[in-house]
Amino acid sequence: MRFGAQAEGSITHTEIVQLGFMRSLAQYFLDTQNGSKIKPDDLRQENTLDELFRIVHLNWKSEQVKLNTFPLKLAIDTIQVQNALVDLETATKDLPTAHFDAESFVASNRRVMDLRKKVIEIVKSSKPDFDSALKKIGELLHTLQDFYSHSNWVEMGKTDVNARIGLDENIGRIAEPNQPTCSSNGCQKIKSRCNILESLFVKTCPLIYYDCKDNILPEILTQGILTSGYYANQYNEKKEPVLKPTNVAKCSHGSIIDTTAHQTPIGGINKDSTKPEYSPHYYFHLNAVKLAIEATQQFFNDLRKDIGNPIFERLFSINPTKTQLDKAAKAIAENEKFRFFSSTFSIGLSTVDAEFQQFLKGVLQKILSIFIGIRGSDTPTYDISDLVNKQPKASKGLRSALIGNAKMTKKKRLGQRRFRWIL
Repeated sequence: MRFGAQAEGSITHTEIVQLGFMRSLAQYFLDTQNGSKIKPDDLRQENTLDELFRIVHLNWKSEQVKLNTFPLKLAIDTIQVQNALVDLETATKDLPTAHFDAESFVASNRRVMDLRKKVIEIVKSSKPDFDSALKKIGELLHTLQDFYSHSNWVEMGKTDVNARIGLDENIGRIAEPNQPTCSSNGCQKIKSRCNILESLFVKTCPLIYYDCKDNILPEILTQGILTSGYYANQYNEKKEPVLKPTNVAKCSHGSIIDTTAHQTPIGGINKDSTKPEYSPHYYFHLNAVKLAIEATQQFFNDLRKDIGNPIFERLFSINPTKTQLDKAAKAIAENEKFRFFSSTFSIGLSTVDAEFQQFLKGVLQKILSIFIGIRGSDTPTYDISDLVNKQPKASKGLRSALIGNAKMTKKKRLGQRRFRWIL
C-alpha cells in the first residue's frame, strides 16, 4: 500500500494506521466507560476521532476537543510518519523482510515479533521513551500491513486476519524454495501512454504492465500455502541481492517499475492500489485494506492488554498532561499541521463485510478529494522531505510522497497546481 495523498484510488499505510487506531480507541472507551451515561452504540457507530471524544466528554466545547486531542493526534502522526519512512529509508525500502516480499515470511514475522517486544520493553521501563516506542510501532505496522497486500492471503479466500503474525513463530505453511507458485496464465499485457508525471519519473514510455487474474497456481491456494512476490533491486540484511528465481516459477510483486514483472511467469500479485499499473491484483485492494485495518486495530488492542490501560493512556496521550496541553496550545496558535493525520476520517466498529466495503469506498473518495486539491485547514502537509536523508530511487508501487503546500525541492506544474514527488 502506497502512502499519502499521492495514491489516487488507493487507501494507504498512513490511513490504515489512523483508521485501525481509531477503532481500537473506540473499543478502549467502551471498555473504560462502564457505569457512565454514555450509550455504547454511540461509540460503535462511525465517528471521527474528535467525535469519539465528544461522546465521552459531553461538556467539552469544540476548542477543548481540539486542544485535548492534539497530543493524541501527534502521537498517531508520529506512527504514520515512521510507517511511511519504511518505504523511503535506505535501510528498509528495498529490504524484503520489511515488506513480506520474496516469500520472506519467517524473517518478516520475526521482525514484527522483535519490534513488538522492543515496544513493550521501552514503555514498561523506568524511564520510558514514548516517542521511540511510537516510531517502532510505525515500523512494525508497515510490515504487518504489507502482509495482506503482498502475500496471497486474500487470494486464498481468507476473510479474517492472520492472528499468528507477531505472536507465533509459525504463521502458516510457506511455499518451499523449489516450489512453483505462479504462472503467466491469466496475465494480460497492457501498453498505455505516460501522463506528465509518469514520463518524468518512470522514464519508460509507453507504460507496460499486467492485469492478472488466477495467475497463482490452484494447488497453492487450495492447500493454503503462503507465497509473496519478488521485486527488482531488493537486498537482504547482508546487502546480498534477492533475485526472482529463473529455474522456479515464482510470483512477482508487479508494477510499471518492477522489471521482474516481465520475467516468466509474468505479471504479479500485489494489491497495493486499485490501479493495474501499480497492482496486478488491483481488484483485491479493498479486501487487503480491510484486513490490514483489522490487523492494525488488533495490534493496538493486544498492546493495551500487554502494557495495561495506564501506560497505554500515557503512550498515546489520551489524558494529556499540562505540559503537553501547553505545547498543544502553542502549536495550534501557530497553525502547525500534521504530516499525515487527518481529522476528517471516520470509522465505526462494524465488521459486516458489505458495510465495510461501502465504508472503504467512502474513504477513497475523501482521499481523492485531497488529491484533486480540495484542502481544508486541517489537511495534512504530506511532507516528510526533511526526514529523508537521501532521495531514494523509485521503489515499489512508486513509493513516493506527493506533496503540496510546502517548501519544494522539485517543482512541476500540473494545470494550476504544484506537486512534488520524492523518489
